[in-house]
Amino acid sequence: MNELVLDLDVGNSYTKWRADKQRGSVGTGELPKLNGSIFRVRVSAVAHSEQQLSRQIQDTYGVEPEFAKTSKMLSGVRNGYDDTSQLGVDRWLALVAAWLRVQSDLIMFDLGTAMTADYVRADGNHLGGYIVPGLNAMKNALGQRTRDVQVREKDSSFLLSETPATNTVDAVNFGLERVQLGWIQSCIEIGTQTFSNTPTLILTGGDLAVSELCQLFRFQYCPDLVLEGLAIALP
Repeated sequence: MNELVLDLDVGNSYTKWRADKQRGSVGTGELPKLNGSIFRVRVSAVAHSEQQLSRQIQDTYGVEPEFAKTSKMLSGVRNGYDDTSQLGVDRWLALVAAWLRVQSDLIMFDLGTAMTADYVRADGNHLGGYIVPGLNAMKNALGQRTRDVQVREKDSSFLLSETPATNTVDAVNFGLERVQLGWIQSCIEIGTQTFSNTPTLILTGGDLAVSELCQLFRFQYCPDLVLEGLAIALP
C-alpha cells in the first residue's frame, strides 16, 4: 500500500487537499477519505483551532500534523507586512508559490470567502496587499441586513449584464459581479503604477468563474497555490 503525504489547505468555507495524484475538497471540519497509508500531513489552517485540528488529524490518520507558519523570508520572498504574523499563512504560502512560478513583478488574486490581492516584485519583495469580502460573503451580508432584498444563489457562470436588472435576484448578482470586477481592475491599475514592468496576473481560489475572469484580465489560473506553498515551507 502506498504511503502518502497529505497536504491540507483548511480555509473558512472548505478544505482543499491533495495526496500524490489524489486531490479534492471537503467542507471545513471534514477530512478526506483516502486510498493509501498516510505517513505525513502538512497543514495550512486559517481561523481554526490548531489544537482541535491536530487532534482530529491524529485520530483519523494516526499521524501528528505539521503546521506551516508565516515567516519573514521563504525561498527568496520577503514578507512585506510590518508584523509578519498578521499575514495569513494561506496568503503567504500562495504568494511565495506564485512568485516561484514566474519570478517577475506580479499581482496574486485569491478569490474565496475573502478576496485578496498581493503584490510581489521580481526581486521577491512582497509589497503588501488588499482584503475585501468575497462575493458570497457580500451576498450573505446583504441578505441578512436588508429586509426586502431576497438573495438567492446563481450558477457559477459569469454573466455581466450591460443593462440594469429588472428583478431583485439579478440586481444583487449582477451588481456584486460588477463590484468584484471593479475591485480587480482597481488593484491592477495600482500594480501598473507601482511596478516598472507590466505585472503578471495570477488567480487562485474557489469563489469565482474562472474562464470568464481569465478572458477578461488574462490571468494565469493556479488553483493549488497554497498546497504548492506547503511543499515549499515544509519540504
